[in-house]
Amino acid sequence: MDLVSRNCQAVAEFLTKHPRVAAVDYLGLPGFRYHELAERYMKLADSDDGRGGEVNRYGHLMSFVVDGPPENARRVFDGFQLIFRATDLGRIKSVATIPAISTHQQQGEEARQMAGLPTQMTRLCAGAAAPADVIAALDQALAGL
Repeated sequence: MDLVSRNCQAVAEFLTKHPRVAAVDYLGLPGFRYHELAERYMKLADSDDGRGGEVNRYGHLMSFVVDGPPENARRVFDGFQLIFRATDLGRIKSVATIPAISTHQQQGEEARQMAGLPTQMTRLCAGAAAPADVIAALDQALAGL
């Protein structure tokens, strides 16, 4: 959990600065609406920060919204090379899904809007691959826009 959480943090920080990404949701980002709660409760089991305190880790699941029309999210998704497509997240390998065309497809547009799931959203599970490799894969796919 330590490794994949650190990897996801690095990927989330990269995506917040990318010009083709409109939004990033990740518990480890200080600007995320639930960051303070996550900071209070999400501690790495048996951790020690060197000063006797616990270490925060925020997991390996995040989401990001590609800028522009919904087709842009699909173009980025189709451009993934290192990142696997999946509907189930939570693996050791990096996987992604677009909820609007997979897990939440049957809800319909109105229900997805009520749930805060824009059609341009991609959910990403950062796995154990080197974060630089995942970042390069994301950058390459986003460059295709």
